[in-house]
Amino acid sequence: MRLLVLLVTLLATLPGCEVDCFDGGALETRYRDGEAQAEADNQIAYDAGYRRGRSLTRADGEREGAQVGYDAGYLAGYDSLRGFDAGYRDGYPEGSRAGDGDTTGCSAGSADGWAAGDSDGYRDGSDAGWSSGWSEGYSAGSADGEASCDGSGVAPTTAPAAAPATTTDEPDSKDARVCYRRGYDDATDLTAASRGLADGKRDNPEFQAGYRATFPAAYARGYDDGVLAGYAEGWDAGYAAGYGDSYAVLYTDCWNDAYPGGYDDGYDDGWPDGWSAGWSDGYDSGYDDVTCP
Repeated sequence: MRLLVLLVTLLATLPGCEVDCFDGGALETRYRDGEAQAEADNQIAYDAGYRRGRSLTRADGEREGAQVGYDAGYLAGYDSLRGFDAGYRDGYPEGSRAGDGDTTGCSAGSADGWAAGDSDGYRDGSDAGWSSGWSEGYSAGSADGEASCDGSGVAPTTAPAAAPATTTDEPDSKDARVCYRRGYDDATDLTAASRGLADGKRDNPEFQAGYRATFPAAYARGYDDGVLAGYAEGWDAGYAAGYGDSYAVLYTDCWNDAYPGGYDDGYDDGWPDGWSAGWSDGYDSGYDDVTCP
């Protein structure tokens, strides 16, 4: 119940949770005010970004062309047929052969399979033993109860009634501010400055000349580096996947082989323990069920 009270309180305090900012009245006016302010701020941010883009020099374009070209080439080389995919294909069979020769896979599978079988067998044996023991215990408890009838009874018990929960849900007194903020947030363009900068660079001939001068060579360098890095990382990933797959086959086969033996041992251990507990529970039930004259 306390959780329910906290949930109601949380919902009541969420910004604008129950505020109608489109009421056709004062609240909607505040929402539109927020929108208008956000749009004005968006334009200011865009204009600032545009001016910055137009102010960049040829040297700025050369630096950015080199960086962007290298990054683009690197990603293209990494993802090319000579990059990650080729390394993965070559690394997988090597890892698979190594995994086949790892004898720890079988030993680990055998140990885990036996433990799982032992646990399951103990549970099933205990359940079966409890059922058998309960029946015999009940008979013994009934017999002893009838032999020692003394008319005893059990006093009834009652649980106290739970007190009704109370919740408070105070109305939001700042609806106008909520609607203004919602309108502002809905209309805010977080990309305004970056769009302005991009447009400013596009309309800046000096920047573009520098950018085009360095991009191609940087792309080629990045492509070659990306191929090498992609192949290396792909080989490692392929090796790990091949190793894991082969290891899993050994582990699973040995797990399956060991499980039945563990199950049988666990069942044998669980049955007498379950029978003892069942007999005790059955005895108590049989004794309690006796109604004396």
